[in-house]
Amino acid sequence: MDTTRLIAQLNEILSWEWAGLVQYQQHAFILQGHWREVYAPRFQESADESLGHLRQIGSKIVSLGGVPTVERAEVKQAKDLDELLQYGLEMERKHVELYKQALALCDGDSSLQVLLEDILLAEQEGADDLEKILSTQNLAIVDKSQEARKSG
Repeated sequence: MDTTRLIAQLNEILSWEWAGLVQYQQHAFILQGHWREVYAPRFQESADESLGHLRQIGSKIVSLGGVPTVERAEVKQAKDLDELLQYGLEMERKHVELYKQALALCDGDSSLQVLLEDILLAEQEGADDLEKILSTQNLAIVDKSQEARKSG
């Protein structure tokens, strides 16, 4: 296992988790209007999740002999709910990409692999959920008994 490359990748993850913490917390602060009650707690939960990931990844960097970064990646801000959700989706997708890259580097370290897979799963679920929220696809739910009556 190339520990130097792994630490660099984990620090890249850390910079994006810092950005996620700040971005989601800002979204929770700034959101106004009738959707605030629904989405502000959701953004707060995402900020809390980022903080948890920060703690896990930062601790792992130290155990590997590295120093966790305090630098953060780009934070996107808006006031429009759709933009906030889109920025959240972009953040989740970036996290998924970074965790997949880190998994490719944890050659032979089972516990690190499990840690990264667990976080990756949470990030992917977050991306999937935001994709569903932002989807404009109209799904028609068909009652099979009505279709049978029409054709019969």
